[in-house]
Amino acid sequence: MTAASPISTTTVPSLTPVPVPRRDLTVPLWLALAIAAVATVLLYIFFLPLQGTYLGQLLLNRGWTQPVAVFFAWTVLVFTILKAIALFQQTPSLRQIWIPANYPFTAMRDILQLQQTLAQRRTLLPNRCARVLGAFLSSGQREIAVEAAAEDSSSAAAATDASYTIPRVLLWAIPLLGFIGTVVGISQAVSGFSSFLETAQDVNQIKEGIGGVTTGLAVAFDTTLVALVLSVLAMIPMVMVERWENKLLLQIDTYINDQLLPRLPVTNAGVDGATLQQVIQETICTALPTEEKLQKLLDNLNQLALSVIRDRQQFVATLEARQQQSIEQFERLVTQLQHSQGELLAQVSQEQTAIAQELRQQSEYIAGLLAASDRTLQQRLQLLETLNQALQALADTGNLQLLLDRLNDTLGHLQPVLRQLAQPRRVTLVEQPSSLEGGDRPI
Repeated sequence: MTAASPISTTTVPSLTPVPVPRRDLTVPLWLALAIAAVATVLLYIFFLPLQGTYLGQLLLNRGWTQPVAVFFAWTVLVFTILKAIALFQQTPSLRQIWIPANYPFTAMRDILQLQQTLAQRRTLLPNRCARVLGAFLSSGQREIAVEAAAEDSSSAAAATDASYTIPRVLLWAIPLLGFIGTVVGISQAVSGFSSFLETAQDVNQIKEGIGGVTTGLAVAFDTTLVALVLSVLAMIPMVMVERWENKLLLQIDTYINDQLLPRLPVTNAGVDGATLQQVIQETICTALPTEEKLQKLLDNLNQLALSVIRDRQQFVATLEARQQQSIEQFERLVTQLQHSQGELLAQVSQEQTAIAQELRQQSEYIAGLLAASDRTLQQRLQLLETLNQALQALADTGNLQLLLDRLNDTLGHLQPVLRQLAQPRRVTLVEQPSSLEGGDRPI
């Protein structure tokens, strides 16, 4: 069968291919940065004892641009090494025969089997071939497979070019860092020379100052020297690895275009009934389970049902036992509550009786106290009345005493008169005429 021989099976519904993710040779940049940082630190630690040497002076005594340039160079070199390792792992796959020359492409099932086999490989070439076969199986048209191959080729080329973007930027930045270090050194040298000229007194001092400036300029240009050397050492391996990767991608594209795409069957407009029936039968046989599988499934379902029934019975028994335990516990709790309530009621009744008796005793005691208080009050009222009478008598007695005192005073005044009256008196009767007429007689 030739490569262009048409078959009628390509227009029938295709078999489902295995999904194959796109693979590329991308290197994780964070890994390269981490390794470069460790390498930079180790390099400077190594040159710390060699600080007096020329290389030690170049790395340790030329400003801050030198460590940054070394770190960038290490990043590019580590990235290049990781890329080279990935390419070295992909190179043996180009020498293998992934699609035998006599492999039949007449039945879709054979193509699906080949696609599944290639999809299990992790190298780039079988991955690309599996993706092309998957596109053919999904569409049933070779033109779609050709478009998928071209799309994968352009995507791989774009991914490769994008993976080198950061390393290229770092390569451009290394010489710029050298120039920046040179400019900083020149600026410091000229500034120092200007300060020296202001304080110089004779020509000899000026000559010494010029010598120092030239020495400073030489030191400043060392940064550019180191940066250029590092950029060359990092750029040459990266260019070689990039060319190697482009060559690998070109070989993969050539293999797909020469060994795979021409062997795919060409589609026809018509439909072969016998072939369609065969494909349908194969699809049914593949999709539907066999009698043994169905019987096994029924046995599994029966076992599962029996297991579910046993579990349900065990669950019901456990639930009933727990309910019985709960009922018994509830009954015991109710009995305890009734007993506790009876004891509490008896205790409350006893306490009420004791309280009533105590209240009765207290009432009787208080009544006795009130009666005694009443008698005491009556006695005190009688005493008060007696006292009042006594006070009244005293008041009356006080008035009699005053009367007696007055009588004594009066008697004292009357005693001379009484004494005079007690003396013998002589009575002389005088008759007056007027008295005879008037009827009054003086004694």
